[in-house]
Amino acid sequence: MARKTKEEALKTREAILDAAVRIFSVQGVSRTTLATIAKDAGVTRGAIYWHFKNKEDLLGALWEQLLLPFEPISLACEDSHEPDPLGKLKSSHVAFFKSLKEDPRMLQLFRILLTKCETVEDTGALDLHRVNCHLEGQRKIENILRNAINKGQLPEDLDVRLAGIATISFIDGLLNNWIMFPDLLDTDKEIPAMLDGLVQMLGCGSFAKT
Repeated sequence: MARKTKEEALKTREAILDAAVRIFSVQGVSRTTLATIAKDAGVTRGAIYWHFKNKEDLLGALWEQLLLPFEPISLACEDSHEPDPLGKLKSSHVAFFKSLKEDPRMLQLFRILLTKCETVEDTGALDLHRVNCHLEGQRKIENILRNAINKGQLPEDLDVRLAGIATISFIDGLLNNWIMFPDLLDTDKEIPAMLDGLVQMLGCGSFAKT
């Protein structure tokens, strides 16, 4: 019986998160109340507060879901024993964009958290998540680049910090454009070509230490 209760609680939590995604995508974050989400999910406001302290807490849970697709990229790219770090960097991001194309809910979630969080009071915790995620992403990219240098894929005089910033900026820009216009780039040919361009840019000496 206890196990069933736990399973029901998890289902209720997922129903609330799914309702939040639906409502946020239409109304935005600032104009959405927890009562509206509860009504859409078919639960009471008490059920909402059982799982989430407030709207910021709910947004934090959605942010955690947003990060899940990046886990394979981190595992595949940051391994110091990986013989082809740049190849893994490319293939992992290609796989990520393809999975995003096949998952409408995740695409919707990206749009909400990147474009529909309008007010500071609603998104203070989310902004902190973004900052921490960016810093952690920068650290991981720099580790990948160092591994690529050690494997002879990039010049030894590469300025890893600047190259890391350039890489993050490139991928963030590509992701933001693709989220807004999913038909802008073909995931089978054009996104791999864009990532090839990134690798060529890193290897051409533009970010050599001065």
